[in-house]
Amino acid sequence: MSFEVKSTGAAAGAEILGVDLSNDLDAAAFAPIQAALDQYGVIVLRDQTITPEQQIALSRNFGTLEVNFHAKRFG
Repeated sequence: MSFEVKSTGAAAGAEILGVDLSNDLDAAAFAPIQAALDQYGVIVLRDQTITPEQQIALSRNFGTLEVNFHAKRFG
């Protein structure tokens, strides 16, 4: 997978271009996303269309998930 990491020019943050999060990301494909987060502190992945299950799978790449019992339920 090839994509571009573009700094926002702000104190923190970068936009990642050219990645489709609806595709399964193995550890090698996810590593540059994690590296960008480590370097810039905040990453933006615009215009993604993913299911709740895909979002959970992606989120697990960042570490153990925690349930927020105080979150409002939508839907």
